[in-house]
Amino acid sequence: MKKRLQKAARIVPLLLLLLLLGVWLSDHGMGIPCVFYSLTGLQCPGCGVTRMTSALLKGDFSTAYQSNAAVFLLLPVFFFLGGYTVLHWLRTGSWALPRWADVLVAVCAVILVLFCVFRNAAALGWL
Repeated sequence: MKKRLQKAARIVPLLLLLLLLGVWLSDHGMGIPCVFYSLTGLQCPGCGVTRMTSALLKGDFSTAYQSNAAVFLLLPVFFFLGGYTVLHWLRTGSWALPRWADVLVAVCAVILVLFCVFRNAAALGWL
């Protein structure tokens, strides 16, 4: 467990640095481009997450919600799953999760796909 804890202690600062870099780029008008949007003109389930994160760090919950409502509402679930996964790995050394966690991930994926379809319904001529 000690080696896994040391490895996690090295990875977490790198992830935070990447998050801050993305937010900084967003604040300076250089957001992370979406390949799906560039190719199709449609928004993917992740479009707006950088703006959402930037708004959350500023305490602007309204803008965060408007940037990507689905991810904003699913954030508590994502944080719970992420924390549970890391703690499970630290305790057992295994990334394999229990069935309930797999089901929760699948439910989140379905919600995000539906969000993608509905947010693009007007662009597809469905509304």
